[in-house]
Amino acid sequence: MVGQRPGGVVLIAILAWIGAVLQIVSGILVLTGVLNPEGISNETAWIAIVVGVASFVVAFALFGGSNIARILVAISFVFSFISAIVQFIAHPANFIATILAAIVALIGLVLLYTSKSNAYFSR
Repeated sequence: MVGQRPGGVVLIAILAWIGAVLQIVSGILVLTGVLNPEGISNETAWIAIVVGVASFVVAFALFGGSNIARILVAISFVFSFISAIVQFIAHPANFIATILAAIVALIGLVLLYTSKSNAYFSR
């Protein structure tokens, strides 16, 4: 069982890949002018691309059982949770999206630290 990849880790890695691809694509679409959201600069688009590429690499490392990748993803979930709380306070009208973001972050943290996940990352 120790060498078997837990389903929660697979789910998180796949979701991280999807998120990474979306960040990269959205950054490219902003740079090419296909998307022109208010307040988003070219620098922000480049940051989204770089973060997307880094997220893709970290997600791949999760599949390999990298504990460093798990820690980085956990930190990301903590920041997402804090961001959701701040957004909830700042924009209470968007409470459904912020509550969902907070719940997803908490579920992600739990999945990364189940007993099966701990065994997988400790090998």
